[in-house]
Amino acid sequence: MPSPRPSSASDRSNRARLLQAATDSFAELGYEGTSLRTIAEDAGVSFQLITYYFGTKEALWLATVDYLFERYLETGKGLGFTPTGNLHEQFHNHLRLLLTDMLQRPQLRKIWVQEYLAGSDRYSKVIRPKIKHLHDTLSFPYFNEVVKLGIVKRFTPAEIALIWSSVVQNNVVYPYYVELLLGLPVGSPKFVERQVDLVFAILVDDPDARDTAPEHPASSAATDDATAAAGAVVYGLEDAKELTPAANRIKQLELENLQLKQLVGTLSLEKKLLLDRLGTLDRGPIDRD
Repeated sequence: MPSPRPSSASDRSNRARLLQAATDSFAELGYEGTSLRTIAEDAGVSFQLITYYFGTKEALWLATVDYLFERYLETGKGLGFTPTGNLHEQFHNHLRLLLTDMLQRPQLRKIWVQEYLAGSDRYSKVIRPKIKHLHDTLSFPYFNEVVKLGIVKRFTPAEIALIWSSVVQNNVVYPYYVELLLGLPVGSPKFVERQVDLVFAILVDDPDARDTAPEHPASSAATDDATAAAGAVVYGLEDAKELTPAANRIKQLELENLQLKQLVGTLSLEKKLLLDRLGTLDRGPIDRD
């Protein structure tokens, strides 16, 4: 029986560095504009190792696309709802995580846009089936759950997916235009939050509830936009006057509890994103994703 290859750890490292360099190159330059020799140089490995690990340029491209789709699936599979929690808050956090992740790792969509515009067989034979797989196993089931739980009432799962996909595509293909519209730096926390708040407000708006519920202009003016967009319960001044001091205190505690949960959720998300970023930095200077 042959002994294990002593350089297996080195092999994994070299392969990962080549995949990362290929990811950046294929996303920015397209298939035809990418040079294998440049990929090897960017990865800091011998050019011959590309042939050793992947064989051909097409095989390297396929491995790169598989790698990116798997990472995307991994992020999506981590999204879920806790029925006992604030469902609107969870949905808002999911949208923030997805948009932040796509801005930090836009290569997947860039590659499939490159192939679509090129009208390549790679798009029809590889990208399209993978997009359908993402839709069937991840995107549509998630948005179907959003509707089933009553988080979004005015749109179908397909309509939600279309609206969200359009926002993500704008951020990947021409983020500068979004920057001009918002007046915020691309990728900044406010840049992400403004779009997430906007999409969230559009999706969760309930015309029936809006038409039947009395409005309280005074309380609306005093409501913090970010708190309202995150789905927090805010009690109007008129409502409070009708309650006893003890009931008012209970409602105030409920509101403070919701706000605390929102803060904890936001901090947890920021911690996860920071740890993910630190993980990519630990893999070396080539891993720029």
